[in-house]
Amino acid sequence: MKRFLALLMLCLFIIPTAYAAPVALEDLSQVPETNDEGFLPEGADPVYFKDFEGGYWFYLDQSLRLEITRHQTTKPLITYYTAEMYLASGSSVYTVSYNQERPGRTNGLPQKMAREHNVVYAQSGDFYSYRVSHDNYPGNIVRDGKVLYNKSYSKLLERVPNLATIGFFPSGKAEVNEAWEMSAKDYVSRGATNVLAFGPLLIRDGEVADLTHDAYSHKEPRSCFGIVEPNHFVGLLVEGRKDHSEGATLAMCAEILANMGCWDAINLDGGNTAAMLFMGESVQMSNTGGLDENDRAIPDILCAGTY
Repeated sequence: MKRFLALLMLCLFIIPTAYAAPVALEDLSQVPETNDEGFLPEGADPVYFKDFEGGYWFYLDQSLRLEITRHQTTKPLITYYTAEMYLASGSSVYTVSYNQERPGRTNGLPQKMAREHNVVYAQSGDFYSYRVSHDNYPGNIVRDGKVLYNKSYSKLLERVPNLATIGFFPSGKAEVNEAWEMSAKDYVSRGATNVLAFGPLLIRDGEVADLTHDAYSHKEPRSCFGIVEPNHFVGLLVEGRKDHSEGATLAMCAEILANMGCWDAINLDGGNTAAMLFMGESVQMSNTGGLDENDRAIPDILCAGTY
């Protein structure tokens, strides 16, 4: 018994020290040397850098390399953010639900979820609970390997959302499909851990979609996600309804993601839902230039990395 208690005390002592707190860098010249895959070697402390005024955020550990950059143009008048993330082999994009016991039954603020779960990168997703509460088709929804909803459209609709999907796999692979091409059950049978439904698809197999329909031409706040290759993704957030940013059409979003090398990309829920966070803090700007946190409660967030 004494030996068991001694081992237990040793474990309690060791476990907290196994997760080193990220180290803030004064400037990017202090970024440590990386291994051949571009990540920190085992045993090195995670590092991060953030410059809200300059519009740049950086994080690096043994399984994630993340760079968020703010971009601003005057013609068109938009402010947008690209989050380029590289994940180590065997890592994956994941979701965090506000209600872990009953996903989608209650909603919470994205920054609260990100902070409580020590999420490095977070982005608003598909807000499927809104469709459920309004008796609309929810789409093919999977969270943590479990099918939540398996009901979607049977043909292509030119509307937002049209319930196209993006599925994430534990290997780091991700793929997009139209609403009817892959059911939630099909995704799970193939090993997908998380599937989001919103749409439309912006890019597929390297081809930018035809996004000239009126439903896609409104300039709005946008949240989109692109796939460059397995373990290499791009998150996109466009601010809108603000003095410094009038929002973007879906064609504009597709162009940004295509220029960043995305082979596939999907539109997620935008408008007041759109949010992007770095270590639990919004990257978005208010009309006065300060930090602007999202104030719409959603069921979960799309995430990469923990600290």
